[in-house]
Amino acid sequence: MVGRPQHIHAWLFCGFAALGACIYGYDGVYFNGVSSLDIFVRHFGTKTTDGQYKLSPSELSVMTSMINVGELVGSLSAAPLNDYFGRKIVFFIASTMLAIGVVLQLVTSSSRGLITGGRTIMGLGVGAFSSTSPLYIAEVAPTSIRGPLLMCWQLTISLSQILAAAITKGIESNQTTLAYRLPIGFQLLFPALVYLFIFFVPESPRWLLRAGKKDRAKAALHSIHRDDKTYDPGQDIITLQATIDKEISLAEESSWISLLTDPVERRKLVFSAGALIAQQINGIQWFYYFGTVFSKAIGLKDPFLMTVIVFLIQIVTVFLAVLFANKIPRRPLLLTTTAIMTVSIFIVGCLGIPGGEVSPTFGKVIISFVIIEITAFNFAWGPLGWTIASEMAVGRNRNKIYAIAVASFWITVWVTVFTLPYLYYSANLGPKTGFIYTGLCFVTLSYVYFCVGEVTGRTMEEIESFFANRIPVKEWKTQPRAELVEDDNSLSKETIERAEKV
Repeated sequence: MVGRPQHIHAWLFCGFAALGACIYGYDGVYFNGVSSLDIFVRHFGTKTTDGQYKLSPSELSVMTSMINVGELVGSLSAAPLNDYFGRKIVFFIASTMLAIGVVLQLVTSSSRGLITGGRTIMGLGVGAFSSTSPLYIAEVAPTSIRGPLLMCWQLTISLSQILAAAITKGIESNQTTLAYRLPIGFQLLFPALVYLFIFFVPESPRWLLRAGKKDRAKAALHSIHRDDKTYDPGQDIITLQATIDKEISLAEESSWISLLTDPVERRKLVFSAGALIAQQINGIQWFYYFGTVFSKAIGLKDPFLMTVIVFLIQIVTVFLAVLFANKIPRRPLLLTTTAIMTVSIFIVGCLGIPGGEVSPTFGKVIISFVIIEITAFNFAWGPLGWTIASEMAVGRNRNKIYAIAVASFWITVWVTVFTLPYLYYSANLGPKTGFIYTGLCFVTLSYVYFCVGEVTGRTMEEIESFFANRIPVKEWKTQPRAELVEDDNSLSKETIERAEKV
């Protein structure tokens, strides 16, 4: 007989937080499709001397990329907002930014300024969500399922991408403004869902304790674990309060500058931000960006077919990654999949050595390695990059560390996508661009070797102890739990007694 699913409410609350990933995944796909529609170009392009309407590369680039500027600012702004107002208020603010940004795009039928401004404001919301949602998930999820729940962030991104592709393809034949307004307006669904359910979702117990709201923290823990009849929120309060009291006692050291001057905090920052940088520099954006170029080389006239194939592979692979999250050790998984990606990119680079247009034969081989690359990425780096970044941001500077990590992610994505057309076309490298990403793959491999340890099943307090005691990552897996508690700077008797009074 199949047992009753465990931690149902934790899954539901973390699923709510993952709504923030929907806009990020959705926008990256729908706007590429919408901006190429004739009706969109006629309304927002410039009329040329021959009577045709065109969007210049610079105009399209500005409209497309300004959301990245908003995402960068939003992710950094989320740190102080999370410190002072808590996770739920940030969710509300981010949803409001999303709604305003979408409405600004809907009300115009000719203003590139409103489209650009709307996407920038929308980016503020996406950035705030990307900094806050994984934080909330890591703080709410029971330790035993923290990894799978954090990996659902990537699964949500994948689902929203294929949803965007389907909506854009389904409406593209419409010759009215509905062809671009429907895909834009559909995004209002995501903030609407946040507004609808936010009152039923508990605040982060960790933030509540830091704010001195012990009764609400206990109620939040009870709400999260309500399907576990044996769970005692009072005991968790004792443990959390002791940890947070220690963090508060170090409040003067909790600052942006300490991330550079304190070697322990600096190491956390490198591990957290490094995960999201390493996730993006290994060439995956290149394979996504030029997948349709290679598909045309083998005779696929409809780029949408290649898009569907890629996203279906992505969803299935990420879903399998979530299922096996606690069963496959991270270091060997990341080392193996990164090695596969390195070989794939190197072979594609070699196929470009003859120069000129990609032949149908070489195109078929390249498409095969595109599929291998995307499968390897989404089984490991896709979901694990966000998971590792969140788990490494521990301690008194948690919000600041993760905000910088996410900001590093948006900068890396922008730089990667911005340089891709130049490398492929202007520098005339074509598939030989793969050699550049082969070198960057070795940076990713180095990050895994020196910075990735096994933390499955470990509490955030234990991870903090790894950093405080400067334990090498290769030894994290073998550290006994009893030893970690003893080494954790030994919480004072007074602190524990004060927590037990809760």
